[in-house]
Amino acid sequence: MQTTKTEITVSNKTIIRVIVIVVATFLGINFLVRISQPLTLIFSSFFLAMALNPAVSWISKKLRIKSRAAATGIAYVSVLLFLVAFLSAVVPPLVRQTSDFIGDLPATVESLQDREKGLGRMVHRYGLEENVEKLANDMRSRIGDLGKPVLSTAGKVGSAVVSLIAVLVMTFMMLVEGPIWFEKIMRMQKKDKRQHRRELAFQMYQVITNYVNGQLLIAAIASFFAFIAMMIAGTIFDVPINAIGLAGIIALTGLIPMIGNTIGAAIVVLVCALSSFPLAITMGIFFLLYQQIENVTIQPYIQSKKNELTPLLVFIAALCGVGLGGLLGAFVAIPLAACLRILFLDYYARRVAKADQ
Repeated sequence: MQTTKTEITVSNKTIIRVIVIVVATFLGINFLVRISQPLTLIFSSFFLAMALNPAVSWISKKLRIKSRAAATGIAYVSVLLFLVAFLSAVVPPLVRQTSDFIGDLPATVESLQDREKGLGRMVHRYGLEENVEKLANDMRSRIGDLGKPVLSTAGKVGSAVVSLIAVLVMTFMMLVEGPIWFEKIMRMQKKDKRQHRRELAFQMYQVITNYVNGQLLIAAIASFFAFIAMMIAGTIFDVPINAIGLAGIIALTGLIPMIGNTIGAAIVVLVCALSSFPLAITMGIFFLLYQQIENVTIQPYIQSKKNELTPLLVFIAALCGVGLGGLLGAFVAIPLAACLRILFLDYYARRVAKADQ
């Protein structure tokens, strides 16, 4: 039996091309990783500009303001006033409750160690004295070391403030210059495709604005029911609670799809625990039940109506967004999926039209 040998000759030119492609890919990935933070800020600004554009257009139309920069400025001032009012309602009570909790901590520990009181008798009955003592010492050491991470925390807060300012400035510029740049891009398109691509861009713009409106509605519903629950629970346990401020936290975190209410619920339960553990447990049960209802009914139903996506696709898009991009990915995943749906349906329709000709 005769065997044949096959020789494969690879030219030096091909080897050089492969090396160049590998090196270029590595450098490109490394470059994208290094600028991931600025790209995230730019993308966030673009999305916010798309979401806020209807409000700017409405202000310009209603107030008959010809200058788009002036209309954008009015919208910004309105948002800032709302944020100041929100922080004024939330931060002072939260600081006061935290201070009271730390001040009452020694008395709470003593009550757990006092065998003449109810909690103390329970601790003694189940042999938990060592655990309580260990917990008390740990909490004292943590409270005594609160000043050590101040500089690190201040640095992180400063970085977050700088990023927030950058996003606000870029969003303002995009709102002012966005329509001008859009018209320039449209004029660069071929005349026979210009109108079609303009319509596609408008459809995707509508998807994003409808998504924002839908998420605002979902957040408003969650904050309303949370406010009612906190008022009732506060009355039952006779505990003063800043229901309006905490409901505002639920409304703010509720803008994040699927997991926003979980984040808000954790904050609210923690704040309630500073005043009353039974109140915190009650609110925790409420949020647990409400989140299950929202995730399978309210959220998918509203977003499927706003974005013309099925509830299943909305749920899958949100989960994929969380896995790929964290909170920002969760926020943009649903409108991005709806935009991809528009492009796919348009491509399919044009392909069918060509096949019928």
